Amino acid sequence: MTFDVAHPPVEGLIARAMGTDSDRCLRATALLTKLNRVTERYTEDDLSTDELSPYLSFDPTRGDIGMVLEDHNGTAIGCMWVTFIKAQGFIDEQVPEMVINVDPAWQGKGLGGWLIKEAVSYGRTHGWQGISVSVDPESPARRLYARNEFVAQSKVDIMLRTLSPLIKAVAVYCGSVPGARVEYAEAARDLGRSLAERGITMVYGGASVGLMGECANACLEAGGEVIGVMPKGLVDLELAHPGISRLEITEDLMARKVRMEEIADAFVALPGGMGTLEELSEVLVRQQLGPYTGPVALFNVEEYWNPLLDAFRMMGEEGFLWSRYLDAIVVADTTDGLFEGFNHWANPGLKWQKGGLRESVQH
Repeated sequence: MTFDVAHPPVEGLIARAMGTDSDRCLRATALLTKLNRVTERYTEDDLSTDELSPYLSFDPTRGDIGMVLEDHNGTAIGCMWVTFIKAQGFIDEQVPEMVINVDPAWQGKGLGGWLIKEAVSYGRTHGWQGISVSVDPESPARRLYARNEFVAQSKVDIMLRTLSPLIKAVAVYCGSVPGARVEYAEAARDLGRSLAERGITMVYGGASVGLMGECANACLEAGGEVIGVMPKGLVDLELAHPGISRLEITEDLMARKVRMEEIADAFVALPGGMGTLEELSEVLVRQQLGPYTGPVALFNVEEYWNPLLDAFRMMGEEGFLWSRYLDAIVVADTTDGLFEGFNHWANPGLKWQKGGLRESVQH
């Protein structure tokens, strides 16, 4: 993964990606400054201890990112790095820890908040569960983190910001027929309009009929972008929509599902039949076993999905479905509730990793 550095908010500054070895001394200096902000109790010798040495490691191949701010003379005046390490701010293996330092002469210019926002944007795009920081309870830096939605944890020197994914495209799973109730079509149209109004691309099976067509038409009429994905054997049978933004033809149904999952950042199931259930099940399994997927939602029109939710609860009671995966399913009967659920969603973590962010936060 590459970390694309943006333009700093202060004219004349330059931002560059942090180097693995070349910036080790910079990380050491920044770390000591951070640690001694309240009381001077750490020296350079302490940086070689098991407690602090992980902060000096930097490995982009494990997902680490970092940024250095320099003035016009090439002098570093601030830096930020986020690393997947077990150190003072450790919460969970899927939650990296961040360190930020800005030269005192440059503080008060919004650089710290900007560096945080750059890390958050990257983390949301790449499926991080959250970002932690280790910060002394008396440190003035806690105000900066609090303004940027970091919350104090049970261990008082750790703060955490959970991350919902950055959603640019939503896969919509639904019936190729309208169903027995008019409310289903109304909900499909409402979802299509809502996606367009939020500037979110709709990804779906590509048909012009049923709830699929209702949702796509409403999105297009509201000025939205619609991408259809359809197996070549169904182009005629499912009546491929002639007016969508783009239609992708795949070899078979399996390739269709894979492609929709590649394009989408989140997934919504409207009422539908066996095909809808299969697509829904696949992304729910991905949420447990990987690869990473964003939030999965049930648009519970007329309580259509209640029997399935009851079945899921029974799976949990019988020991086959862990509660954090059931809790991670967004269930809503309005589009506002649906997108609100997306905004507050936290990745539950993969099944065979110890715990998960929800569990870690609770404990």
